[in-house]
Amino acid sequence: MKVRLRPGSVARAEDLTTACVRECAGYLAALDGVATPERTKLVAAIGAFVAEHVAYEPSADRSFDALLNIGRLALDAGEVRLARRIADSAVALRARSGGAWRLRAQALEADGRAAEAMDAHGRYMALSGAPLDGLPLDGGDPIDVAAFRRQLAGRTVCVVANGEDIAASGLGARIDDYDLVIRLDSFQTHAEGTGERVDVHAVSHRSGGPGWRRRARTRLVFGEQPAQWQAAIRQRLVPGAQAYVGDRSLSRPVRDPALMGEVRWAAEPSTAFIVARLLDFLDATPRIDLVGFALPGPLRAEERQWVLGHARRRDGLVLSLR
Repeated sequence: MKVRLRPGSVARAEDLTTACVRECAGYLAALDGVATPERTKLVAAIGAFVAEHVAYEPSADRSFDALLNIGRLALDAGEVRLARRIADSAVALRARSGGAWRLRAQALEADGRAAEAMDAHGRYMALSGAPLDGLPLDGGDPIDVAAFRRQLAGRTVCVVANGEDIAASGLGARIDDYDLVIRLDSFQTHAEGTGERVDVHAVSHRSGGPGWRRRARTRLVFGEQPAQWQAAIRQRLVPGAQAYVGDRSLSRPVRDPALMGEVRWAAEPSTAFIVARLLDFLDATPRIDLVGFALPGPLRAEERQWVLGHARRRDGLVLSLR
């Protein structure tokens, strides 16, 4: 008769742990003899795990911690398959372990399974109460749509496009006089032409350049695909360069069905349009001025048509949505 093991049962835990031992033994048997520092640490971690497993009075907690350590060191050594197997077993053993879900997310990401990795990251964050996993040290506190709306509430806002015409406009003092100034992508500042304040930096995951390094109170990172956004968050954010960073709820606001859900726009709207459309949608500020948006460059044709159609006033380079 086949015995069915209940989730969380002692028998099931022993079965899963034994399977991990066999997986580790198989890995050791297949080693090619090439020693690296990462492999040496991994082999030592496997030894510690097996020693705990066969101890006279094994500790379930110590055994589980040793298992997670194997998974982490397997990733360091580039042993993605082993890390995946360990992570899957860890989640099965303790479904409410933040460490297990974090390991699973990292292993899935290393295996190129971005969507599943993001789901696992979400489970990790929910269980641990952690902010955006992967943020650099001092990468900024995450904010959602509601928190960003509170930053805007009751304030005059200016969004400044990039371009030589704006740098030569002489609008610097006027721009810096707004309550909140938003810059886009790989921006440059010029005191007389564009002003120098940077309260919010809105940037596409594709954008490089100096904008990421400029100090801003809030940084919004846009990416239509979860993996694109996650990669930019992890690889491009500069520690200490922002106090706040938009979370996933702000990563694709125009096409996201949880926010605006306007799929008629291009698969990846321009940063300038995302910001203009988001500000208009949130409707939290008495004044929204867009500098340089009517010039060629910042917007696609259909986006420019929307902005011009919704502008209430035009004063030279400045379009006003409010």
